[in-house]
Amino acid sequence: MSTAHWSLIVLGGAGMGILVGTLGTSGAITIPVLVYLFGLTQVRAQGTSLFIAALPIWIAPLLPYARAGNVDWRFGLLIAAGIGIGGYFGGQIAQTMSTFALRRCFAVALAAVAIRMFFQR
Repeated sequence: MSTAHWSLIVLGGAGMGILVGTLGTSGAITIPVLVYLFGLTQVRAQGTSLFIAALPIWIAPLLPYARAGNVDWRFGLLIAAGIGIGGYFGGQIAQTMSTFALRRCFAVALAAVAIRMFFQR
């Protein structure tokens, strides 16, 4: 666990929550904050981020999107089923990787998405 005071952890979480609610993402924000601000290892940050995602806290930022009609419930359930199945196997693979390799894979995935979004009209 991070050695930061509980109030700083909650404040950091609130900042992450604002970004998550605004940008509609969790791991892409949460994992770097857990690594660089709170000092968790890459694999521990990923595990902690998955634990956070399993909690019902994402209902709060979901509500404004749902009220505005910006949620595809059927598609979301189907993609969630696929993510659950694939995520289990990805979690198994992550446990066998070095921190260096895992961090590099995470960075490449984020960079690829960022580059595509940046150049997309």
